[in-house]
Amino acid sequence: MTMKMVKQNSFRVFAGLSLLALAACSSAPARVADAYYDLRPEIAPMNFGSDKVLEIQSVSVKGLQSARPLVFEASSSPVQYQEVRGHLWHVSPSSLWERAVATTLAAASEDLVIGTSDTVDEEDFRLKLTVSQFHFIPDHLARIDFDAVLKDSRGKIVSVHRYEAEEPLDGSGYANAVLGLEKALSAALQLMANDIQIALMKQES
Repeated sequence: MTMKMVKQNSFRVFAGLSLLALAACSSAPARVADAYYDLRPEIAPMNFGSDKVLEIQSVSVKGLQSARPLVFEASSSPVQYQEVRGHLWHVSPSSLWERAVATTLAAASEDLVIGTSDTVDEEDFRLKLTVSQFHFIPDHLARIDFDAVLKDSRGKIVSVHRYEAEEPLDGSGYANAVLGLEKALSAALQLMANDIQIALMKQES
């Protein structure tokens, strides 16, 4: 076999492999775009009995639930959580909660000034939340569980409570899971707002 024929055969093999590679790439399914979700709870308008300033000081979310992907309970005995690939909160859960809580309470308040360190200063009270459960059980329910500590500007504890809420899911699908979490948070925040109202009225009396 001459050198010319060897080169021609090598070219044919290379061309054939290139065509196979292109065919494999063209037949690969297109990647589905990630889906991003927000959390917008609501509570009823209310009077807190104080026109002072409350700062949402911090929100911490525990464990796997602190990551951006939605989280579901894969097993209850023992409890195991899993992330949902491609379905994420648009910001980290701690930031998501901080904004959601501050915005919801501020929108409902008829007197108390409520915000974060970015929106208020010279606060009279500080609220810290620690979230231990923020997930859903597929085709079943959404679950919220958090501790809330309210302190005055000197650091004295004014109120400490734990809030738990579960909301049945209206159907399957991740959008329904997010809606369930939103409803559960709304219910828990309403209870928390009522407790803050009681605590502040005691401070004012």
